[in-house]
Amino acid sequence: MVSVREELKAAKAAKAAISVLLTTATPKSAVLATLRKANHDAIINLGEGGALNEARTNVGIALSNVMHGPPTPDRIEKAKAAIDAWIKELEAAKAS
Repeated sequence: MVSVREELKAAKAAKAAISVLLTTATPKSAVLATLRKANHDAIINLGEGGALNEARTNVGIALSNVMHGPPTPDRIEKAKAAIDAWIKELEAAKAS
């Protein structure tokens, strides 16, 4: 497990990485490494129910779709939405 603070850091890095996936010459291997770490951190922290775990599940699926298939605009938009929801839940968990 990683701390919520570390998971939030990975989530924010994933948000930045996914935003540049189709719009820059950044090597895709660097972007994929960031997404892989975020995906790992979300999955490793899965626990019992709740909104945060739902967000972790959704981001895991969305990031896997981007990493293991063509990064289409639809997949990227779904990943962005999942990452935003994940960040929101992590920030709420950190505050409590």
